[in-house]
Amino acid sequence: MLSFDTLLLVQVCTTVLTTALLVASACYRDSPPEMRWWATGNLVISVGLSMTNLGGIPFLVYALLGYSLIALGIALVLRGVRVHCGDTLALSHVLLITLISLLVSAYFSLIEPSVKARVAFSGLYFGVLNWICGYSAGRYSNERGVPIAVAGFGLLGTALVVRGVHLLMQEGPVDLSSSTVLGITMLTIPLAQVCTTVGLILMVMWRYAERLRHLSSIDALTGALNRAGLEDQGGRLALRLQRARRDLAVLMIDVDHFKQINDSFGHAAGDEVLRCLTRLLRQELRPMDVLARIGGEEFVLVLDGVDPAAALRLAERLRARIADESVPCDGAAVAYTVSIGVVASVTAGYDLPTLMAAGDRAMYDAKRSGRNQVCAA
Repeated sequence: MLSFDTLLLVQVCTTVLTTALLVASACYRDSPPEMRWWATGNLVISVGLSMTNLGGIPFLVYALLGYSLIALGIALVLRGVRVHCGDTLALSHVLLITLISLLVSAYFSLIEPSVKARVAFSGLYFGVLNWICGYSAGRYSNERGVPIAVAGFGLLGTALVVRGVHLLMQEGPVDLSSSTVLGITMLTIPLAQVCTTVGLILMVMWRYAERLRHLSSIDALTGALNRAGLEDQGGRLALRLQRARRDLAVLMIDVDHFKQINDSFGHAAGDEVLRCLTRLLRQELRPMDVLARIGGEEFVLVLDGVDPAAALRLAERLRARIADESVPCDGAAVAYTVSIGVVASVTAGYDLPTLMAAGDRAMYDAKRSGRNQVCAA
């Protein structure tokens, strides 16, 4: 069995190392606010833990300030967890958590002096706070890293509570260096700290990865899906409709004489035309439909449960509405039209590339017919 001093050193070193890892992660310019709360909280915990375990410090400093700093650090970590979950923890609550620890430490240091009681009740209090951190993080259990963080908080809280209960059950003075239960908890705490730190970092990494995945499927100019997003969402929609044997329709839309708009009014006007067209198309779509920009001025609509006749009516309504619209840009009103090709699953199947190819041919038929037209495949 490792000695108490060795286990204590391992705990202090682990706390410092995990804190350094969180601080390094929080030092990036675009690091999320929760990462900074976690780093600050762990830094405060490290200072408080050092005060309570290092010699040569006045009694009241480590007995009162040390435990209060640990409570403050856990409260800051809890605030970070709540921020990550889209909530927050009021600073008044952070101060209340710290004040409770200060009062308990002061009571068992000045009024009813007892090292055993002070350590026991502080352990129980810190354990419950870690459980609350784990519960708060667990509300978003769909994120990778959350189970690891929850397990770490739960294990850390359990070790602290077990240590507190064990101390309360002992009669008379307790030799901290010879207790097997305390030794096990001292060994468990560093493992739980590592688990918690890894889980917190993975939570942030998963959210960044999801954000990057979302951005990689979005057209930056219009906010519509790009080709990659269309292949993903449009392909899944087509597969779902095929399994349900529901109608699927695709509209291929191209802005007429777009190069002339850019040449006559400038590229800023052309960009504004594309943005306005995107907004107009979105107004006609339902939540289950898919809108994507796949080229310079070419858009695709994938319509859920729309038969060929309804798709043609929608295309004609869009064409007429767009022809009546004008886009204000630098004091000028830019008028434009579109050519639309319509294709449905009853004639071309459910393979999205095949549908788009057929719709593209119909769209070019509309252009050859004089533009500002709707043609069916």
